[in-house]
Formats: sequence, C-alpha cells, structure tokens
Amino acid sequence: MKNLSRGLLLIGYGFLILSCSNDESVENDTEIGNDPLENVELSSRQSVTDKDGNTYEVGFNQVSNINQDPFVRKKSASGESLWYVEHEKSEVDGRALMVMVDNNNVPWVVFSLVGGSNSADYLTKRAIENEAFAGVYQNSYGNGGGPKVSILAKLNPNSGAISKASFITARKNDGKTNGFNIKSIGFNDGNIAFEAASVAWPPGKGKSYNRFPDITDADRVDGSFKMYYEMNTDLSEITVAELLK
Repeated sequence: MKNLSRGLLLIGYGFLILSCSNDESVENDTEIGNDPLENVELSSRQSVTDKDGNTYEVGFNQVSNINQDPFVRKKSASGESLWYVEHEKSEVDGRALMVMVDNNNVPWVVFSLVGGSNSADYLTKRAIENEAFAGVYQNSYGNGGGPKVSILAKLNPNSGAISKASFITARKNDGKTNGFNIKSIGFNDGNIAFEAASVAWPPGKGKSYNRFPDITDADRVDGSFKMYYEMNTDLSEITVAELLK
C-alpha cells in the first residue's frame, strides 16, 4: 500500500444551482503532489467550457424538502441554451455535482444518488443511450439502504444523454452498498482520475468491487477513507487505487 502526500490545494466556495439560477460556477482544483502523480490535476468545477466555447453547467433542482433532481445544461459561446436535461426525477435524491470536458469536447459528469429505484425516471433509465450501463464496472446501485454513492458518466455532447456510466460504491462487512463520494476528477495518461472519500470499505483495483487490500479503521482520516483512483474511459475497470494519508 502506498501513501500519497497531498500537494497544492486551491479551495473555492461550492454552491447549490437551482433551476432558473444565474449564479456563476466556482472552481476547486486539487493537485496530488507525490511521484508518480505529481502532475495529476483534479477539479470539482460545476461549469466548464469546451474548445468551441460551449459551456456545460451542472446542478440540481430542489423539488421537495427531501428530494433533489440533477440537471446538466449546455450553452453555446453566445449564451444560447442548446439543451437542458434532468437526468433523474424519481423519489430518490439525485444530484449533478461536477463536470469536465475531455480532449474530444466530450463532457463527463459526476452524479450522486442515495438509493436504487425501479422508476422509469431513475438515472439509469431516464436519459440514456442504448446499453449505457452495460459492460461497466458497476451497473446499478446494488443492495442496501440509502447511503449516497457516486456515478461517473460520459454524456453525448449533442443531446446530453448518458452514453456510458458506472456506479462506484463502498461496501459494509455484510456486502451492502455504502457511502462513496467523489470529491474531484480529471485525466491522467488517458484514464479518468478522481479523488474520493469512502465511508465504508473502499474498492481496490479490478473490473468489479474488491475490497481495498490490507485496510483497517486506523487508515481513516476524519472518519472516512481518503482515496485516489483511475478508471479506463470505457468505465469497465478501476486500474489504479491508492490510499491517501
């Protein structure tokens, strides 16, 4: 197990984006500063602009005291709204938390969900392309309660539909799904890189959940496990898993 020291941390103020909000997004960039990851730049931006000047914004609508619905919006360089997609409108609390754009002008979004649902308005069914959740690391919320978990998703830049996505979760001793929170994302050597906080046992490397090896409660920092991961861009495998100290 390799411990990674934290490098430069630039902190911005997060905020809630509601429908019809004109708030500007903020940036929150993290650089992991220890070889071999000293040049990995991670971000938790809620707004990003591609090479053509198009802007992607993420957020969620507060539809009740206990329910939120995530959205992603694309605007042209002139500010015209090109599309607006609410990716989840079920009884489950869903949020769109951060966005980045790859070298091909394709947007990637981190969503969170607090449980599973059979509703046609659930994130895995509502605004997706065919087989978006097929052949990926984890294709559903899994078994257990309602802790908040993360979904890493690639969107179609022309429509906003999810073209490929995977759940990423922690597990309790009984194997049930538990809290996993992606804090920032980026790219490294062609892979999707991200930093996360895990409430229960975090995953290690592999094409499906495997408990991170040789980890104990003594490895927690402020009550959770701090982790660094990389996944391949088809979201089928965690290729790098590191415990941060």
